Amino acid sequence: MTYSPAYHFSINITQQRLVASIISCFHSIYDPGSFQFSQPIDPYALQINCQKWGDIGRVICLEVQAGKTELRFDPPQAITPDVAIANEKLIREECRNTKWTLADILGQNDQVVITLSDALYKKRLERQQEFIVWLLDQLQIFGYSDLGSPFSRENTAPTDKIDQHFNFPIQGTPAQFGVMIRQFSTMLRNQPKYQKLLCQLSLTGNKDTLQIPADANPVDVKLLLAKNQITINVHQLPSAGSLLRVQLSGEKTIWLIWDKIRDELEKLWWFTLPEIPEPAKLVEIKEEPQQIETSTPVEVWMSIPNIGANRDILRLWHQGLTCGQIATRVGLTKKTILNRINRLRKDYGIQIIPYRKSNFIKKPKDVPT
Repeated sequence: MTYSPAYHFSINITQQRLVASIISCFHSIYDPGSFQFSQPIDPYALQINCQKWGDIGRVICLEVQAGKTELRFDPPQAITPDVAIANEKLIREECRNTKWTLADILGQNDQVVITLSDALYKKRLERQQEFIVWLLDQLQIFGYSDLGSPFSRENTAPTDKIDQHFNFPIQGTPAQFGVMIRQFSTMLRNQPKYQKLLCQLSLTGNKDTLQIPADANPVDVKLLLAKNQITINVHQLPSAGSLLRVQLSGEKTIWLIWDKIRDELEKLWWFTLPEIPEPAKLVEIKEEPQQIETSTPVEVWMSIPNIGANRDILRLWHQGLTCGQIATRVGLTKKTILNRINRLRKDYGIQIIPYRKSNFIKKPKDVPT
């Protein structure tokens, strides 16, 4: 099994807004399917789970500098024997290409556990890749249209043409939205880039109406610019607010007009992102100097330089994997992993790279032929 590294994307946005946008993507209206998230202690890290396969990694937003955030997808945690055994039935039913018949016959239980662990980890990686494609696609709605997925859904050449459909809930009635979009398009035409922008509004049975009754429902809007088109059907929701059924067709630059519409809706408070609380700050207490023993940080591997596979090796070492298992995941030899760990321990000390006897998965017992 090949270990999957973390995927990084650099975005000019604050941590709070990026995390809020990601959480918004999980609204049922965007059809997250079996993907779920839970928010750990760190408000900028989301644990992602699949209803069927469990842990499929984390999404972490790191502020690399003021106003610039790195979006990082960390792979799933290593599979422990108890997790592998608990999912044995599912793995055997779904992972039909996995070969474990000989180990079953010979009674090599430890080898069976290793096989189950590898099969489950591979499935979780596949689901994480599907999640990344889904999330990056949904984030376009919130203004992140320049992110490219590392996984191609089709073996076709990239194109600038799009035909995108999505729903978008807002406050306000369809009639209010119609009035707003007409005024907004008039204002937008003052910019040289959008002088030829056309806006058409229609009610049921009427084309290009000038008067919009206050109780109008639904309202159809069409924005045209050269070969690009935005079609919006606005329906009033039973509870409150309205639902925009949006279709973007033409070139990818049409996203820029949608971004301006969404920003205008946000200025009117018809659309808001969820609030993300600031992380709790430590209160400095002035006392007499004293030495206090502290535990090893949860992500202690982040304290070393990100050179080669060093951080990934250290992260897997802290998770309890053996040198051989780490070698399989990062694509190096067992001897190279052992030498690398010893060198890192010499450079950064045993607090960062502690000594231990790994009992993650025992070596299979010798079975007489």
